[in-house]
Amino acid sequence: MGLADLNLSGPSTPTVIQAPRPVLNSSPSIDKWYEKLCMSNDGILYEDNAIQMGVKSEYHGHLGRIALYVGNKMTVPLTSFTASVTGHNPDALSITFAKIPSNVIAPRTQAQHVIHVEGKKPFDSSPILMISYLAGSLTTINLQLPLLVTKFFEGVTLSQTDFFERWKLIGGAPREAQVVLPISLDEANGVDLVKNRKVLTGHGFSLLQDVDPNPINLVGAGVLHTSMGGKVGCLLRVEPNKVAKLCRVTVRSTSEEVAAQVLQALQKPLSKNSAL
Repeated sequence: MGLADLNLSGPSTPTVIQAPRPVLNSSPSIDKWYEKLCMSNDGILYEDNAIQMGVKSEYHGHLGRIALYVGNKMTVPLTSFTASVTGHNPDALSITFAKIPSNVIAPRTQAQHVIHVEGKKPFDSSPILMISYLAGSLTTINLQLPLLVTKFFEGVTLSQTDFFERWKLIGGAPREAQVVLPISLDEANGVDLVKNRKVLTGHGFSLLQDVDPNPINLVGAGVLHTSMGGKVGCLLRVEPNKVAKLCRVTVRSTSEEVAAQVLQALQKPLSKNSAL
């Protein structure tokens, strides 16, 4: 990935009004699993006394493959099993099951369901995975699928000069999105740089060295791959203040839509409201 890949004239995509999203299952564990999977490709998505669901995924450019593993923990079969994905704009994000999921999962066994995804254009929210099955009674589970626009990002390495040239060229609003977040300090009462680095690299950004003279500030660069909108460059700066327990996050992109979407993806994991 070179500097020429930073498309500085990426098109914006009009906002699409979508149908109301289903009510989600929620708990501290579910939130933690989801947040982890937004920054990694493998892990637990959901677990209760009856089933466990895990995800293994891979992304290459604008294409991705998600393997969803559903384990029946009970001594009776899960019948009338269904799995579907909703809550996304198909013009921006294509999601298809490789084959129709089996409607029975035998006791103490695991079923695999492969989902193919394609990032066509920028999109602003995670799709919803809807699961239902019978095991004495009907159970429905609605979960956010850990599929953000940053899954289609690839890190880019820039020098200090190249970074600031592009930073100034993109300019401020509307192609800049910024927020000031409350943060928690680490066990040593300092800025949690380990977590901050993990969040940025987990969302597809390369961390740039020797760009910001302040050692606790982080600077990143990445390129979004889409099949219809091409490549879209994105730059960011994370500037925490230990004394105030605040952090300013600034994202600039050739697409104002992408800038807003990346900021939205980073806000919770970087803040004190993180589930991690």
